[in-house]
Amino acid sequence: MSDRLFDYEYWGNTTFDGKTNMALEEFMLMRAAQTKKAMVRFFSFPKDMIVLGYAQAPDALKTNSIDVVRRATGGSHVQTGKNIIAYTFTAPRDGTFTHFEDMRKYYAEHVANAFRTLGIDNVEPDNKASSVNINGKVAAAHAIIWGVNSGLLHGLIVIDPYDMEKLAQRIYLGTRVINGEIYSDYDAIKNIPSISNILPQLAKNSSERTEAIKKILSEVILKEVTKGKHENKVVDDKIIQASQPLLEKRYGKQIWTSMHNPTFTKEEIEEIPGEELDGSLKKDLGYCMYLQVPDRDFKRMAAPNE
Repeated sequence: MSDRLFDYEYWGNTTFDGKTNMALEEFMLMRAAQTKKAMVRFFSFPKDMIVLGYAQAPDALKTNSIDVVRRATGGSHVQTGKNIIAYTFTAPRDGTFTHFEDMRKYYAEHVANAFRTLGIDNVEPDNKASSVNINGKVAAAHAIIWGVNSGLLHGLIVIDPYDMEKLAQRIYLGTRVINGEIYSDYDAIKNIPSISNILPQLAKNSSERTEAIKKILSEVILKEVTKGKHENKVVDDKIIQASQPLLEKRYGKQIWTSMHNPTFTKEEIEEIPGEELDGSLKKDLGYCMYLQVPDRDFKRMAAPNE
């Protein structure tokens, strides 16, 4: 594939509440189909929030003291917050990507290249696990939805380490028995190679270092994807209003968050294997960043740092 496949709209690096962000994701998916252009968006959340996967049961929640939303893509729960930057790429299904795996591979490699541009070594996409790894450990993870007329891949990058005590109080963190030893999501998350730790000199003098790193990272990824050729757009009040029907239909409704109702239809979304549009909600799922990681790799990710 060539370096730049589409005409791009860039929708900025913004912070919105969880429900608005989720509605904007579906809005961008629809816009790519309507305009026949690809979209790039970066976004953050103003506070910690749990994001459930499309077909996940809410049994992962330990408390009702934290806000919860449900996204359009599959997989399981993650916590977002100020320590995270999320990225979104949407593209028309015009034949450029013949399969959703083509889209996953293409954008994962661009995120990996952005990491390399920043001077990070030992970066490798793992497309079977839907991640980009640094030193063999997940640093970015993403999920995909394959619309009938467009596709969306979105994910998150950990800028600062999680507060593990709070995280463990809020959500279920899975464990695995590998060769007779117990390995946990808790330890794997604790070992995440966060960007602020991997690049200690990056924006080190900034009074708001996390936000400065987000800005630098988003600009590097944007340049990697669009090669500097894109139309700048703004998520203003008009766009928020345009996404309002999606809030009213799904993302602002408790029945969506608790039951994924209304489900997507086959006229809207093409099912990805293992992600039924109207199947039963899945229980007992571990943390999303490791859901597809094989045991041999998870063992290394969750082992104590040397």
